Amino acid sequence: MTPSLTVLIIEDDFLIRTCLVEFLQDSGLIVREAGTCAEAIACITSEPRLDALVADMALPDGDGMSLSHQARQRWPNIPVIYISGHGDLRRDETSGDPAQDRFLSKPYSLAAILKAIQEMAEPVSG
Repeated sequence: MTPSLTVLIIEDDFLIRTCLVEFLQDSGLIVREAGTCAEAIACITSEPRLDALVADMALPDGDGMSLSHQARQRWPNIPVIYISGHGDLRRDETSGDPAQDRFLSKPYSLAAILKAIQEMAEPVSG
């Protein structure tokens, strides 16, 4: 049996984050959550394993792009799904590697996030 994927959700909107976390947990994923960059950094440095990040591009204390760089210092091949409701924060700001990065505009469907995680993530050793 394949081990469950561990995903870090970084979203500052509490309602969106809670809905996403509950949906992904109900789908069988292990989910960590952060509402700020500081919380995300604490998770990135303390978690023994993360298989994927779902990172909001615009956070009150930073951005998903800088968080993905920090995560990739520990797990170089970790896939990142960037989410944003801002039309000016587009895919060209990601690495451009579809094996590692995806961009989803808000509003996105929960099924689209789950599908992207499942397609991109394999357990990453760390």
